[in-house]
Amino acid sequence: MNLLEGLNKAQYEAVKTTEGPVMVMAGAGAGKTKVLTTRISYIISELGIPQNNILAVTFTNKAAGEMKDRIAKMLDIDTKYMWVSTFHSFCARLLRMEINALPPFTNRFNIADEEDSLKIVKEQMTELGIDTKEYKPAKIRSLISKSKNFNDFHIKDDLVKEVFLEVSKAYHEYLELNNILDFDDLIIKTIELFKKNPQILEKYQTKFQYILVDEFQDTNALQYALIFMLGARYHNIFVVGDDFQSIYSFRGAKIENINKFRKDFLETKLILLEENYRSTNQILNLANVVIKNNPNQIKKTLFTHNPDGNKPFYYHASTSYDEVMFVIDKIKSLVASGDSYNDIAILYRANYISRNFEDTLIKHQIPYIIYGGMSFFARKEIKDMVAYLKLIINNDDNFSFRRIINEPKRKIGPTLLEKLEATSLEFGCSLFNAIDIYKGTGQGALALKEFKKMIESIKATLDNQDLPLLVDILLKETGYENYLRTSLDEDQFADKFQNIKELKSVLKEAKEFYDGETNESILDKFLSDLALRTDNENDKFETKNAVRLSTYHQVKGLEFKDVFMVAMETGIFPSYNSSSEEEIEEERRICYVGITRAKKNLYISSADSRLLFGQNEHMLPSLFIKEMQNELENSKPKYQTFDYKKKEIKKENKKEDIVDNSDIKIGDKINHKLFGDGMVVAKVGQTLTVAFKVEVGVKKLMANHPSIRKI
Repeated sequence: MNLLEGLNKAQYEAVKTTEGPVMVMAGAGAGKTKVLTTRISYIISELGIPQNNILAVTFTNKAAGEMKDRIAKMLDIDTKYMWVSTFHSFCARLLRMEINALPPFTNRFNIADEEDSLKIVKEQMTELGIDTKEYKPAKIRSLISKSKNFNDFHIKDDLVKEVFLEVSKAYHEYLELNNILDFDDLIIKTIELFKKNPQILEKYQTKFQYILVDEFQDTNALQYALIFMLGARYHNIFVVGDDFQSIYSFRGAKIENINKFRKDFLETKLILLEENYRSTNQILNLANVVIKNNPNQIKKTLFTHNPDGNKPFYYHASTSYDEVMFVIDKIKSLVASGDSYNDIAILYRANYISRNFEDTLIKHQIPYIIYGGMSFFARKEIKDMVAYLKLIINNDDNFSFRRIINEPKRKIGPTLLEKLEATSLEFGCSLFNAIDIYKGTGQGALALKEFKKMIESIKATLDNQDLPLLVDILLKETGYENYLRTSLDEDQFADKFQNIKELKSVLKEAKEFYDGETNESILDKFLSDLALRTDNENDKFETKNAVRLSTYHQVKGLEFKDVFMVAMETGIFPSYNSSSEEEIEEERRICYVGITRAKKNLYISSADSRLLFGQNEHMLPSLFIKEMQNELENSKPKYQTFDYKKKEIKKENKKEDIVDNSDIKIGDKINHKLFGDGMVVAKVGQTLTVAFKVEVGVKKLMANHPSIRKI
């Protein structure tokens, strides 16, 4: 078998350049896995290097398994024990053999997964006498993990910092005492082992004559340090990635590692893989136009020899309903012309966007799955809120009562619930009504009565308020918002809180549909419809031939014949939280990832008006659409209606259009929607350097960002 057959010129060079440091910047769909596996096979078969002297690391077990399978087929060898794995699997394997040199750990160590780690944190907090209601164990566990993976990690709140330091110390003492490593420790302890035992480091530097790193743009500081140490002897380090697709900074990935590698290994040979085997030239032209707006990157231009296709299509909708109907009609058209449902993906920047599409796909009997996630109404926080609504409408709903009686925790333990169950059975009443009959005393019994009083109070005022506001009342009165805020890190809280706020849109739509009825009647009918909807949805989840709904992050590395990029609006994509120059650049890379998922047809859409969190909001097209406009085929709104009754949408709470901030100069005071008031201390082009309050610090921002207003 000729291993090099079928390689293009750049791929051939990447495989054959075996000596010295090599950096391959592989554009989307440019065959990087083919290059990696062919290179490993070439080193084994042509250079005669034993397979155990080659190390290849990647980020998922699936990717590692695929690489092993390809090498096995190319060389007809058993690759089971090759050093081809994820970073963490590699470190675990090495530590099993060498960790005895790092006492008190021994090679019989256990690995704590996330659940085990959280349990240990809880136990240590209890032993230290720290209130786990005030300081949530999950949040402390998250901080411990971040402290290991982020060099710039810091905690603003002094009280939280004090608790974190105390718990972290106890947590790590427990791990050492019990011979346990958590997931983060696998890489950390490997580096520590090498630093404290130079002879062991030298052993593996000698062993691994060739090192290959997949998805190099996603490496963090620790992973880079590990590779640098191992490759210091031979310098035969082959890194392959794409700076255009670096989208995981929230996990600690550092795009700066690309420049750092070239500085640490000055003799690095740079090879560009620019020929794309996935998409049409029209789609690639769009990707190239967008990504060129990011400075400080390795310039490359994707091209293909694939047949030409349709120009990417931009649909400028009047409303979010209009947008959804455009997508639905286009899906029906694509399927009628011969495409399968699983050829189609609907991509969005935020999870809450999925809800409108899920509802309408079900109504039109189009099967779908949420790729890498779960349906809007299957998410825990939504199921909890729905359970509260059900109990408010029907006090006899024991199932909903059991679900939320301790969501959040109310000092109502299992023993107390068993007694309440017994009272319920004895008197033939619901658990809710059994609260008044139960004769117990103590904090738990008092908590039960307070819970019942809260539910009855909310129900008593149900018909005297705007229905969507019921979500806000529930969040506050039940303590659920505070529970989320204190138990989750900022990103997790934002995601779940946005999902719950989107439930307000669901209630607003229900109110429109059942216009003229009481809130209680509307809720009752809505919840009944929801039960039928969920049953129908579960049937569709069993179908493999289904449209994929997903965030951009979940589909990185995948490809689809037909892709819809929806809700491309300022404030959603990029979000208002992304306002610094670096954050906008990452958002643009996410956009590039979305575009390059498409093989044949790409549809991009935005809406002038969108129902968000229970309010009809005036929206502006994403700045990325402006960058794309010359490469798009444009279309005007087709569907002019908002709800099922074909009512014209009202543009309520209209936001100001983006203002011209070109006159902002050094010394001016500005207000930022997220960061507050600050002063401009430097300006280069349209990039502002702004000094905010101490807790915010200095930020680099784009002058024309809609979050900024000159004071």
